[in-house]
Amino acid sequence: MLGLSTVAVAILLPAFASAIPKHHDRIQCPVIFDARIPVKTSRADFNDPTRSLFNTEYVKGQNLTWSSIIEFPNVEPSVFEDRKTHKPFEVTIDNDSIFVISQGPQIGFRRAGLLHKDDANEEGADEADKGVVTFHWSVKQDPKKPLNLTHEYMNVWHERGDYMGNQFTFSMGLLLPQDGGDGINTRAKREQFRVQDNKNNIIFDVPIDWKNWQNFAVQLDHDKSTIKVFYSKGKDRLRAVTKALPNDNTGGGQLQLGMAKKPTETETVVWDGYHEVMKKKEGQIYGGVFVEDNTQGRRGCFSE
Repeated sequence: MLGLSTVAVAILLPAFASAIPKHHDRIQCPVIFDARIPVKTSRADFNDPTRSLFNTEYVKGQNLTWSSIIEFPNVEPSVFEDRKTHKPFEVTIDNDSIFVISQGPQIGFRRAGLLHKDDANEEGADEADKGVVTFHWSVKQDPKKPLNLTHEYMNVWHERGDYMGNQFTFSMGLLLPQDGGDGINTRAKREQFRVQDNKNNIIFDVPIDWKNWQNFAVQLDHDKSTIKVFYSKGKDRLRAVTKALPNDNTGGGQLQLGMAKKPTETETVVWDGYHEVMKKKEGQIYGGVFVEDNTQGRRGCFSE
């Protein structure tokens, strides 16, 4: 959907992998991708392919470094983090956050999106493309780097390997009609998080909490072709907020998290539209990001 170039998958070095525990006391299932940030990680580590958990080339503005994009806010850890081992991180965007592909700069977006370095694009190339898999993340708002919610923001999404759509999308702000919005501009619609299925149907929404962590999980069942959403706030345990709904989970692809700020007054979204000049950075705080395997003979296995 966003026209990424093919991302080469690197091997996570054992020295760095060993620094990241595969389990937390509330994580009950095998972890496929762990994107929780060790407490000793520096911003410069995000630039180093031998140390970063993420692909160091994608997806960011041309000539920008991840160390200029990532920040470590002074906030309490999220529900799946222990302050002794992990810390939250913040993804920021500014006027220079324009990604360039072979066809040219994507001037419709202001974006910075992290891709786990072990998450392969080709369908079936990793364990996240099969069985029952749950994608976990928590978000918190930064009052010093507010977003302009008259725009639509994609925060977390799993993009198909052919870049022609997403298996699911987690967004906020005023949803564009092209992405399933109804064209009605109200404060309630701007100030909400949404989970959308592969057809852009909104299957869950909840108001943005301006003070507390909000915890989300999206479970894809590749065998039954369904999607299910879980949610909680603060340190509360996740609870199902939808039933298992039909969804096309085929196509492989990769999980991306960060921000893709979309334009207003747009036709193509990617190549045109209006963006105001940002006077300062905008940011979204993340924590507790990991992908778990709910299959492997563990009936009812789910980290809540």
